[in-house]
Amino acid sequence: MNKLYWVAFKSLLIKEISRFARIWVQTLVPPAITMTLYFIIFGNLIGSRIGEMGGFSYMAYIVPGLIMMSVITNSYSNVASSFFSAKMQRNIEELMVAPVPNYIIIAGYIGGGVSVVWQSVRWLRVCLCSSSTCTLPTWA
Repeated sequence: MNKLYWVAFKSLLIKEISRFARIWVQTLVPPAITMTLYFIIFGNLIGSRIGEMGGFSYMAYIVPGLIMMSVITNSYSNVASSFFSAKMQRNIEELMVAPVPNYIIIAGYIGGGVSVVWQSVRWLRVCLCSSSTCTLPTWA
């Protein structure tokens, strides 16, 4: 990768991470509330009627899917909102005029979205896991 491209990629990545740091409440709280509502509705209300399946409770079955749904939705919406805010603030034009290929711009935005998701999963791990038992993966 050309050094100029590396600087552009790193700049976009830092911009996305700093955007997340500025609006972390808007980024983390709505998915947490949505996931909590799903846990209450599908886990407690519906799950109590279903019972165990193959030795696993319904909550143990549905938790990984709900967490991944929240992570994927949050990551997509963060990258999309970054693009739309850049369009509304008219700084997307500066990116398009810059001598940087489109794939570097896309990779910078996606890299920022992935780092935000990684930070969100780490925050979720801290909030949900006790010191002895945790069902989230160790890489998170």
